[in-house]
Amino acid sequence: MTLYENAAGRSTQDRRVRAPDGSDAEFRLLTSEAGRALIAEAQAVKSPGPAELSRWRKLHDQESVAAALRLAEARRKATPKFSRGERMWLDPVGLEQATAEAVAVHKARRFEAAAVVDLCSGIGGDAVALAERSHVLAVDLDAGMGRRVAWNADVYDRGDRVLPCRARAETFPIPAGAWVHIDPDRRTSRKGRAVDADGYAPGPEFLHGLMRRIPGGAIKLGPASDFDRFAEAFDCEVEIISLGGEAKEATVWFGAAASCRRRATRLPEGVTWTDRMGDQPWSDYPIVAPIGRWLYDPDPALSRSGLLDSFARAHDLGRIAADLPYLTSDDYLATPWLEAFEIQGVHPLDLKRLRKLIDVEALGPVSVKHRTTDLKPEALRPLLRHHGDSPAVLFLTGGAGPGRAIVTRKAAAAAR
Repeated sequence: MTLYENAAGRSTQDRRVRAPDGSDAEFRLLTSEAGRALIAEAQAVKSPGPAELSRWRKLHDQESVAAALRLAEARRKATPKFSRGERMWLDPVGLEQATAEAVAVHKARRFEAAAVVDLCSGIGGDAVALAERSHVLAVDLDAGMGRRVAWNADVYDRGDRVLPCRARAETFPIPAGAWVHIDPDRRTSRKGRAVDADGYAPGPEFLHGLMRRIPGGAIKLGPASDFDRFAEAFDCEVEIISLGGEAKEATVWFGAAASCRRRATRLPEGVTWTDRMGDQPWSDYPIVAPIGRWLYDPDPALSRSGLLDSFARAHDLGRIAADLPYLTSDDYLATPWLEAFEIQGVHPLDLKRLRKLIDVEALGPVSVKHRTTDLKPEALRPLLRHHGDSPAVLFLTGGAGPGRAIVTRKAAAAAR
């Protein structure tokens, strides 16, 4: 592993360096036959009891047992996120922050550079994906993360294309012509995850500098971040990426990597919608339509990107209210972008009357979606206790218009 010891000046990334993280003990386990056997035993037991712990501690020191338990737990949690998670070298913080493999692979396919610098690389989720097509310099100030990147690149048979580098993101010498990917830290204080980019490390000043001087690349922001304000002064693209119906990140593509202004992408289907699709500008005001036979709950990438209304116009859909993301139509539309529900009835938002309706029509089990209401969880619990013969989804809406309770059933159960 190559280490770049750039000590010039302090760095916002200094906050990312934690106390010794146990990487030495973990490395000893991963590289010895006895250690690998201990890890395998720990992985095979989901919740080790006193008997297992006592037996392991008779054969290994306490630090090694603790390291094996950390690795085993991290690998179990990594399985939904990485196809080879059971073999990776992970730590809890690095795993939580890492880009899911499906998202990383999607992004990597857009990099058109022989060399890519992955700043703040963490455990290497993005670096490994980028290495399928490019040579990657994986930069992190945490030495333990550099060791994990190297290991994980080998797990994916790309170790010869990933070079871990220990350095500050702000002072790393980026080779001429290289593109950049950066995942700035959003957990820079004890208050939890930063939403505003001003709380990222490195912060907006450095990130904007990259956008001005690097030929192309991507900046990973949180899906709830104020990406409009972050990107407003630049000719760049903001892509909201969802995976399995959950918004995962807002990727700011700059330089030669940008291809539009706004993009929504839904994975794993790989469908995309941009501001260049449809006949109307993406920033047009929403069209409100009377509630029809079908109600649609859009993928969060579509609504968060600001592209919901251009998609709705292109497919003859309308919102049920200007301040609500739910769409409606009389005709059924099959698309990965929308979860469809057949409307059974529209009622005033009166919980007592709604409970009576559920009883009379033997609805259940019941699930509830509510937007722009001040309803508390305890007020909704009585609606969820019913176990009738007809599954139902209740959409409870408030906002600018009158409160409504829309009784629906999912499209899979509906007669089309």
